[in-house]
Amino acid sequence: MKLNHANLIATEVAALAGFFTSHFGFELVAMRGKDAFAVLRGTDGFSLNLMTPGKGQAASYPDGFHVGFFVGKPDIVHAKQAELADAGLAPGEVQELTRGGVNSTTFYCLAPGGILIEVSSSPA
Repeated sequence: MKLNHANLIATEVAALAGFFTSHFGFELVAMRGKDAFAVLRGTDGFSLNLMTPGKGQAASYPDGFHVGFFVGKPDIVHAKQAELADAGLAPGEVQELTRGGVNSTTFYCLAPGGILIEVSSSPA
């Protein structure tokens, strides 16, 4: 079984789509309904759907919800953090963390619409 897609609810669909296409290698496949629904495709074929919340509803997620990207080397984590900082997105500082006995180089950043993004790498 293969994970086919994820659907994120966001108040700023066009801005969030731009964030993923500009900084995480996604391709915009479709934008519909006056920027209310976007379909993105990752380099691995994964589909990421973005849509505005239903009428009268808020775009909210439980505490701790985030989208995580794993990269091959800590240097890539540092470069991505610098790229996002240069773009004015105010990512958090790169941290050396240990979770479940595994070391990682990690930072977090709020994407447009308040979606929390994690970028991390662990030694091979």
